[in-house]
Amino acid sequence: MSRAGPNASAVGDVIDDLRESTPSFPLDGSDVTILHSPSDFYNQLLHNIRHATSRISISSLYIGNDALSRELVQALHDACKATPSLEVSIVLDYSRGQRGGPTSSVAVLTPLLNAFPSNVSLHLYRVPQLDRWGFLPPPFDETIGVSHTKVYLCDDTLIMSGANLSGDYFTQRQDRYMQLHNADLAGFYHTFVKVHPNTYRHRVLVPSATASVSSNHTTPSEDRSPLTTSVVPPTTSHVDFASALLSLQDYQPTTPRWTTTTMAIPTIQFSPLDILHDEDTLSHVLHRLPASSRIDIASGYLNFPPFLIRLLADRAFHLDVVTAAPSANGFFNGNGIKGALPMAYSLIEAEFYDRFATSQLTLREFNRDGWTFHAKGMWIQHQDEALTVVGSSNFGQRSYGRDLESQVFLYTTDATLQSKLKDEYSRLTQHSEPVTAALWKRPERQLQGLLNWKAGHWIRPAMRAVKSFL
Repeated sequence: MSRAGPNASAVGDVIDDLRESTPSFPLDGSDVTILHSPSDFYNQLLHNIRHATSRISISSLYIGNDALSRELVQALHDACKATPSLEVSIVLDYSRGQRGGPTSSVAVLTPLLNAFPSNVSLHLYRVPQLDRWGFLPPPFDETIGVSHTKVYLCDDTLIMSGANLSGDYFTQRQDRYMQLHNADLAGFYHTFVKVHPNTYRHRVLVPSATASVSSNHTTPSEDRSPLTTSVVPPTTSHVDFASALLSLQDYQPTTPRWTTTTMAIPTIQFSPLDILHDEDTLSHVLHRLPASSRIDIASGYLNFPPFLIRLLADRAFHLDVVTAAPSANGFFNGNGIKGALPMAYSLIEAEFYDRFATSQLTLREFNRDGWTFHAKGMWIQHQDEALTVVGSSNFGQRSYGRDLESQVFLYTTDATLQSKLKDEYSRLTQHSEPVTAALWKRPERQLQGLLNWKAGHWIRPAMRAVKSFL
């Protein structure tokens, strides 16, 4: 492929470089399905679960306690009942998964564990930062770091998303959802979810006496009796877990690495354990991209780290960025300190807007009545090539510095898939308005008073002090 400059190359050359040192998985464009709405995501999840025959692997921040979430758990129950050999592995965040006590994710899943103790495993990953900060009460312990990955795998079909498994994500919380059908890529993420879980993650167990409940008569939706659980801590160190994650970089596809139109490269990021694969991959791509490339970015929580802002600004790409308007921020009208977060993100957004010339940056705010915006991703277009990044990362400071994340870098020359990717971003911006300098002069976007809880001048210094947590 032709070079675009002394330090830049065509996108395909960049991908070829990455393939020399990281697992990559060839696909056809037809193996990729883009889902557009929360209901599409939910219905596809149910379909995949109901048709699974060998394995289901789920990694999410948490599972909700609402009716739609319970229906999803019921689908897992029905799948286990229909296929006695089905293996279901679930990993949630240790803190978020237990928050709420009797209404927590663990409580919602306990009847399923009770009914199918041989089929279903539930593990909670506790980030190493809590070794020092574990004294913080919920939900403040989650600000230190969480297991943030979103992997929804049924047999050989993988959905990569930024969405968690609760009712708002299934109805009016806009996110991103990409389904990829490929046995080798599915095998990689099945291994990721299963990385020696008994050794490296807390396991949730139900007492053996309760395991005798017949799965033919008791379902999660029917069983309202209180079931106790025990959480068994891991037996090895964080360093061992880091080594296990790093070993995934040696994962070898079983299919030949022939030339195809589409290539998937999975990445993992967990800075507290010095796992920087996602950051290194993105940096490599942005360093090498032709400056004429167009980059579209979605982030519900716009708070890019310095390295990313420098790369985007110094290379002078044309940028189109969509984020949540304050009213579409997930913390809008939140209680306590959460209520100040939309203004904090607005201040960060204003700084980002001022960093770029208007000729380089188009900034948009998603604002749809009754909806929140949680979408995340990157779309890169150069001539007849496209690269998209899809997964759990918000591209924020905590994504690269605190949380466990995973993404897929998907490269394609398939014209049909490229058109679908372009349409995907266009749909995400459908309910948005371009930001201009006049926006920051609106009264609701300005700080008011010193101690106003949701808009006071105290928010600016507080935001700067805690920016790495946002």
